[in-house]
Amino acid sequence: MRLFGPRAALACYLLLLLAYLGGAVAPLINDGSARHAAIALHIYETGDWTRLIAQGGDYLDKPHLLFWLSALSFEIFGVDAVAYRLPSLLFSILAVYSTVRLGTLLYTETAGRLAGAILASAFAFMLINNDVRVDAMLIGSIIFAAWQLIVFASDSNERTRPQHLIMAGAGLALGFAVKGAIGVAPPLAAVLLYLVYCLEWKRLFDPYWLLLPPVVLLFIAPVLYAYFDQFGVEGVKFILWTQSFERLAAEQGGHTGDPLFYYHSFLWVFLPWSLLALWSFASGARRLIDDRYWPRARGDAVSLGMVVVTYILLALSRFRLLHYLYILLPFFAIQLAGWLPARLRHPPSRQWMWRVQLAVFGVLALAAFLINCWMFPVHEWWIGVGAALLLAFGVWAVPHWTGCARLPSASVGVAAALWLLLNFNFYPKLLEYQAGSVLGGVAANLHIPAADLYFLEGGGRAPSFDIVTRRLTPTLTLDELARRDASAVLFVSAQGRELIEARGLPVDVLAYSPDFRISRLKWSFLNPNTRVHELGVTYLLRVRPQSADAG
Repeated sequence: MRLFGPRAALACYLLLLLAYLGGAVAPLINDGSARHAAIALHIYETGDWTRLIAQGGDYLDKPHLLFWLSALSFEIFGVDAVAYRLPSLLFSILAVYSTVRLGTLLYTETAGRLAGAILASAFAFMLINNDVRVDAMLIGSIIFAAWQLIVFASDSNERTRPQHLIMAGAGLALGFAVKGAIGVAPPLAAVLLYLVYCLEWKRLFDPYWLLLPPVVLLFIAPVLYAYFDQFGVEGVKFILWTQSFERLAAEQGGHTGDPLFYYHSFLWVFLPWSLLALWSFASGARRLIDDRYWPRARGDAVSLGMVVVTYILLALSRFRLLHYLYILLPFFAIQLAGWLPARLRHPPSRQWMWRVQLAVFGVLALAAFLINCWMFPVHEWWIGVGAALLLAFGVWAVPHWTGCARLPSASVGVAAALWLLLNFNFYPKLLEYQAGSVLGGVAANLHIPAADLYFLEGGGRAPSFDIVTRRLTPTLTLDELARRDASAVLFVSAQGRELIEARGLPVDVLAYSPDFRISRLKWSFLNPNTRVHELGVTYLLRVRPQSADAG
């Protein structure tokens, strides 16, 4: 009987698909995905594909691929949250597929299928498909390149090896176009660990490797040209060196004094699998130093080796940012999937794993109860019923129909049920306190022409408003507003409204919305008893000319 056959894997993916759908259609969050979407919207509006512009100024922080693909998606499907998220979702599918294939190569087909389901149900992986930035594209590029490099390194067929090298070069270039050098280093480290552990010294000096740099350079040439066109030589230097290496040296922002940041963050990043993964890391470390397992432990050498090397590098730097932990998600999944099958077939180990997972399930159930019954109560009956059905299907129906182990499918079912509640209840209710998306919807419902909408300089702005209204909203100064001889509709904070009224301009309040910076959640906001004290207010105002009011 198969432990985790193709039907079981397909059923688990279908469970997760229902949860992912809610995240795909939710409004974008201001400080994250909406800000990046607005850069893509500038490309879409202007047709300028080489210059990245954010809020009217040059944007240097991240390379172009996310913005190019999002702008292309806008061209094809129109400007909305789903179109922005679509390219990242496709890269997530690439990441899962590449993880399955690499897990199969390093371990077995069963391990590969398990690795894909583990990755797709990991908490952080589902999170990055909700608040979409560069992470899904970066993960997909890295694991795809690592898979192709290891296939190339292990392939003895001279006819197929070059095509794997070209595909690996394309993967490395995609990683570079998403995040710079940090997208290139992990796949190269993975194949180096593989060759060293397998004692393939001749492969290290394979002349084919000389083809890799020109292939990568060819593919990244458009990004380098765009940086040179916008920023000159300093722009090229930034993407080749400064953007990654100075950050790791904590010469830029993002550092914190917490030396255990990446260790305790892992516990929630990889839920519901994190405790089992820690167990598998300890077991994998023992296999690596036990001659009886060589060379069968090559999967541990790659996956566990990547985890150890990355953690050492991050620990040596003072830089602390979760996005650098996310790139390890496929390697976490492969390591755990290579370890699970033998343990699941061993009754004493299986009993202990159930105890561990039941404790994790209990914590997640408590969190789901607090979020969806107290903080933001569920009012739609179908959401609660849907979550219960997903959980029941994962715990009972999947293993009953396919014969796969109950523990992996139950873990996927718990993850799917949790994220169905988050994506269909928590995030929609949370986004009711993001005035940008709320008032953007109001403007659309009131059929206000996009050409009449403005921000006030110094009076608040929100990129989510731009995405909902499908236009980069221009900014007026107070003097420009006072000189206008036609009405204008402004998205303004309470302070902005005070500035307008202090100038004596006639104002009609079209709508208002409570406002909170939801990317910076804190307990006093999550607590419904104290939430009102944390809320600001943002307005949609029609400002009429002074002359019209006088008349």
